[in-house]
Amino acid sequence: MSRTGLHAARLFGSQLPEFRSLAEAELALRSERDRLIRGLTDLAPRSAAFRPDFSPESLKDLEGWYFELLDAGKFRSIGSDEETFERAMAMYLGEVLVQNAPPFEWFVTEFAFLPGRYEIGVRRPLDHVMLSRLTPTPRERNRREQSIWRRYQAHSKQ
Repeated sequence: MSRTGLHAARLFGSQLPEFRSLAEAELALRSERDRLIRGLTDLAPRSAAFRPDFSPESLKDLEGWYFELLDAGKFRSIGSDEETFERAMAMYLGEVLVQNAPPFEWFVTEFAFLPGRYEIGVRRPLDHVMLSRLTPTPRERNRREQSIWRRYQAHSKQ
């Protein structure tokens, strides 16, 4: 890895949560995952289109809602903020993969470039998706507002 790449990896890793052990990280990150998914499902009635049924198609409506909130600066009006909403979307994507694309399963791992820092994701043989935060592709390259659904499609294929 280049010096620049290593610096970027360490900078990213410094933003990940720090734990004393994998067991401690698993407990905390799985609890946070559940809290974020529950929070998103609790907020869903405020959306005209998004229904949290954990179907792949629901990812399109989730991303559309995200852009509505982003454009209007309305995250606070629903009791959230942009970062928390993006983290919740990441966990929701992971759960959609687990429920609809077996054998995906949740896992927690130590970040390779910064010991003591951990992140959560989903994996299956030969594929893993780390889910610390999910920012949809910007509109200029995402006119249909379906980048999360396309990410699901890319990973769900065997």
